[in-house]
Amino acid sequence: MEWELIANFNFLSTELKHVEIFNLLNQPFDDKGAFITITAVNNDLDSHDWVHMLLRMYSKWSENHYSKIRLVDETLGEFGGFEYAILEISGKYAYGYLKSEQGIHQLKRISPFSRNSTIQTSFAKVEVIPIVDESINFEIPEKDLEITRGKHSLMRGPSALVKVTHLPTAISITCTEGRSQSANLEKALAVIKSKLFSMQIQGVSLKDVKKPSSKNLVNNPIREYIFHPYPKVKDLRTNVETSNIEEVMKGNLDLFTKTYLKQTH
Repeated sequence: MEWELIANFNFLSTELKHVEIFNLLNQPFDDKGAFITITAVNNDLDSHDWVHMLLRMYSKWSENHYSKIRLVDETLGEFGGFEYAILEISGKYAYGYLKSEQGIHQLKRISPFSRNSTIQTSFAKVEVIPIVDESINFEIPEKDLEITRGKHSLMRGPSALVKVTHLPTAISITCTEGRSQSANLEKALAVIKSKLFSMQIQGVSLKDVKKPSSKNLVNNPIREYIFHPYPKVKDLRTNVETSNIEEVMKGNLDLFTKTYLKQTH
């Protein structure tokens, strides 16, 4: 009987947290799905592994919130992990929940790849944008797009690879996850369109788009994850923190989401 009461209490507490967050999701496009792009700031094994860890964290978040998740694009690190990855999260209000994840995420830990047991600091950039669907009227001129298709190989057969480049900004997306070129073309165009639409609603001029320097990025992290010498995750915008880093890495982000939304509401 006691364990049932505890289980019911925990369930109701979780549901209450979700209701609190849901009531804050009233901004335009909060109800859309989301594309999440995770990019290693530095080209080293620890940074590539950090991208992989964040990829798993957001995958767990999606499972916790009953959202569909799909890996759209990826570049594998030379010795493991990812240099870059794009996730599509199709659940309703995924963008509203996850827009607070946008920014630089900083990791401090003893590197599992170093023989000297030194504390390594790694950085990853997370970009969160709403998915542009049929309800949003936004088109890209065909002349602004360059489409490259994978070629047929005698050894491997037909290639499903499609790469779409937006010429004015040099933004490019490569899709190989679908079974056909038509499916991958549709998905690559959806990501490009969503990225450009997100820039438009933020007031960013396409001619001003340029790659920020690594130095500028690492100077402004939004959250730090410390595994050693003590466990802590702290959001540097709201100052909310927790020592339960394992739960955070399992995708339990509501503490940070709720506090951020309250601060910006």
